[in-house]
Amino acid sequence: MAKLVSFDQANSHAAAIDIGSREIFVSPDGIHVRSYATFTAGYRQCIEDLKSDHIERVCMEATGIYWIALYQMLEEAGFEVCLVNPKEVKQVKGRKTDVADACWIQKMFAAGLVRQSYIPKGKFKELRMMIREREDVIIMGSAYVNKMQKALELMNIKLTEVLSQIHGASGIRIIEAIIKGERDKEVLLSLCHQKITENKSEEVKQALEGNYNETWLFLLEQNLKLWKVHQVQLNIIDKKIEDILDTLNENKPEIEAIHKAKPIRHHKPQIEDLNQKLLNIYGVDTNCLPGVTNYSVLKLLGEVGADMSRFPTVKNFVSWCGLAPGHNQSGLRSHRSRMKNQSRAGQIFREIAQSLITSKYIAIGSYMRRLRARKNSKVAIKAGARKIAAAFYNLLTNGSAYIEQGIEKYQEQIMLKEKKTLERLINKYNVKVLDY
Repeated sequence: MAKLVSFDQANSHAAAIDIGSREIFVSPDGIHVRSYATFTAGYRQCIEDLKSDHIERVCMEATGIYWIALYQMLEEAGFEVCLVNPKEVKQVKGRKTDVADACWIQKMFAAGLVRQSYIPKGKFKELRMMIREREDVIIMGSAYVNKMQKALELMNIKLTEVLSQIHGASGIRIIEAIIKGERDKEVLLSLCHQKITENKSEEVKQALEGNYNETWLFLLEQNLKLWKVHQVQLNIIDKKIEDILDTLNENKPEIEAIHKAKPIRHHKPQIEDLNQKLLNIYGVDTNCLPGVTNYSVLKLLGEVGADMSRFPTVKNFVSWCGLAPGHNQSGLRSHRSRMKNQSRAGQIFREIAQSLITSKYIAIGSYMRRLRARKNSKVAIKAGARKIAAAFYNLLTNGSAYIEQGIEKYQEQIMLKEKKTLERLINKYNVKVLDY
């Protein structure tokens, strides 16, 4: 008979569920397992059986999207549901079955050895879904931008060489005119923004001299139409996000803005008074953070929420974001651990840091460049993202606003640090410094 593994109990009246596409396996005690079909009737029968077993808490893996429907039904039935990352409760390789998984998860959950994933409640859950859907629509629309770029290149129209993005206002006006039959370079140039006509008018005219082809023009037109469909869908989603933000703003005091909102260069949400809505929800002005725009704050609101009380310290928060330094020690040796980014919030902070790495005025940009010279870009961006995440946490928890001192102040601090190091080495080795 196999020896049963037992742990001290931290969660009583607890069950575990292993979820698949066709069946779910439920273990109420870590020994016995029952299976149910994944139809709604099967879920209802599962809930009835859990109630008859006097179960109060349920632990389940985040398996694809299969967990969402059951999670919602369990919550509505009054259970305390703990969602965990499957990688943290995986079985020993070569001995994995759905039945064994259910028993193992129940034992670990009952012993308090699993970490609960953050699942927002109420309107915050809707906000997260809408923001993620918006990101998906942007990604799908970018495929048609690439196809428009391909059609232009096939006709040797080099718009991508002279415009930062062909789906900007100037690029779309030019493409629409080309589709309608306009071939005059002067007329097409006049459709560009004033700064483009002033700074690189000759380059644009040369780029617009192409070898036009009816087939490529047809493909260009079709892909433009499909791209516009996605832009309409984005506006619909933005309206839904605006309604959710209005609900979250109800009974919130009006917060006065201290810092000017930064411009959003790409995929700006069409939401009225977005800056003020975010100010009221958070209660603090996040525009003091370097590189942080209202769009990045909106995405963070969907992923993190506005309540940071579940993170006791800033180290807990940056670790949850996947931005903490890796620690893999065995004996006296520290091994290099691979950088794994499992957190969407962490990815948002990385994108912010990426935008600052070439900054000529922000101290974090200078810090990342120094680190990149010694390590590599990935390490530098992760370190910069960690600093921004820490500043975000401190601002939301205790109102400590980030004060940008500039690159000159940062370089002065580096110089003083290096000077102290040299003085310490001079005193240690009794070296005399000669003036020339």
